[in-house]
Amino acid sequence: MNAKVFMTDGFETVEALAVVDLLRRAGIDTELISVTGRKEVTSAQNIVVHADRLFNNSAAEPEKTADLLFLPGGMGSVSGNFPFEKIKGLKELFLKQNDEEKLIAAICAAPSVLGHWGLLRNKRAIAFPGFDKDLTGAIVESAPARVVSDGNIITARGMGTALDLGLAIVGKLKGDDEAERLGVDAQYIEAGE
Repeated sequence: MNAKVFMTDGFETVEALAVVDLLRRAGIDTELISVTGRKEVTSAQNIVVHADRLFNNSAAEPEKTADLLFLPGGMGSVSGNFPFEKIKGLKELFLKQNDEEKLIAAICAAPSVLGHWGLLRNKRAIAFPGFDKDLTGAIVESAPARVVSDGNIITARGMGTALDLGLAIVGKLKGDDEAERLGVDAQYIEAGE
């Protein structure tokens, strides 16, 4: 199993790294991929993270899909602020991922990017309050929902739902027993919940 997490300046630290932590604990090979043109990416909280590699948008050898593609939220995911939407080749990668019915996840403001790319049509989805208007074509969920899964797309509300999202992804990729084991080990859920 492998996962790709796309990073841009202004990402929300917890939204990205809590999910990455759970994926790696589940034994899922998880790459942090910078779309900034440099490996050092600075979060909205001024924490510098060293990505594993740079996004490959070369037409000669385009980026390949994975078992999971994940967009964390934060100002880097918002239109007009160095958005994921303007990264050459990223939309095409997500469209191909969707065509292959492989898992896609986004949290906070980032589900709006999926909406703009047309990936949420007729799917249930959620985003940080105020970004629901950008979930183009989606059946928009709201609180108390924390994470919404519909087919191959999983969306979550924000920083406080990052562990829920990570466990939902692990459940999809490795099964509910593994997700429960991680939740119990992290003292996030009680055994048998």
